[in-house]
Amino acid sequence: MAGVRITYREAARRLSVGEATVRAPLRHVVLEQTPPPADGSRRVKAHASIYVESLDPVRAWLLEREAESAERERRRQQHGNPPDLAHVWLDTTTVAAMAGLTVKWAQWMIREEQMPGTFHGGRYWVRREHAEVIVAARAFTQRADERQDDH
Repeated sequence: MAGVRITYREAARRLSVGEATVRAPLRHVVLEQTPPPADGSRRVKAHASIYVESLDPVRAWLLEREAESAERERRRQQHGNPPDLAHVWLDTTTVAAMAGLTVKWAQWMIREEQMPGTFHGGRYWVRREHAEVIVAARAFTQRADERQDDH
């Protein structure tokens, strides 16, 4: 690629980032660098070694990395929190204790859609009203089984 070349410092200024940040796109081969000086000198910082034309893809790459970082932060903040605040959510430990199940069995039932629930923030969650219906249904079934055994 032939064209205007700029220094790391100028590239950092044009991208509105620090000089160290300019080196990350170089490592990920997003930013094109010219060969070192022909005289073999080690004056790399003073050497105009970045093509101006390669800055546009770097801007897009930096924005993408920033968006990924924001998404990771959003997921980190959600970790362990219920899906929303509009309902009362119970984790599977609580639901299992209420329904007389093991936690693994309650999680399996949600995964297999045998129990209404959702996976959010690294945990399985069940809405309280659904858990109450499940507990009532299990109690009803247990009483019916006991009555049948008595006859």
